[in-house]
Amino acid sequence: MAKAPPTIPEYIAVRPEPVRELLEALQSLLEDTLPEAASGMKWGAPVWFNAEGEPVIYLYGGKARAHLGFVHGAELDDPDELLKGASKTGRHVKLLPSQPLPTPALVALIRQAAN
Repeated sequence: MAKAPPTIPEYIAVRPEPVRELLEALQSLLEDTLPEAASGMKWGAPVWFNAEGEPVIYLYGGKARAHLGFVHGAELDDPDELLKGASKTGRHVKLLPSQPLPTPALVALIRQAAN
């Protein structure tokens, strides 16, 4: 089993080109929306933490898509119905490189998750 990359830039760098660009855009969106949030690697993926140090948001990069994941996404208000998943607590937004980011809706979800 391959060892997970130890940093967010290394995680993103090994993803296929269109997904890499999407992950970079998501990373920038997270950093712009949550400038005070700590980030790092957990569960083999980039993770952002709330003020109490709890993981709340993660990124996943696959071969053809990316996920913006919310550890407690089932609790979030999602008027645009972007959140997918069936676990008790977690939800994610599936994003394709060929589609524009729904930035205002993502920012609303990110802000909710961080609080």
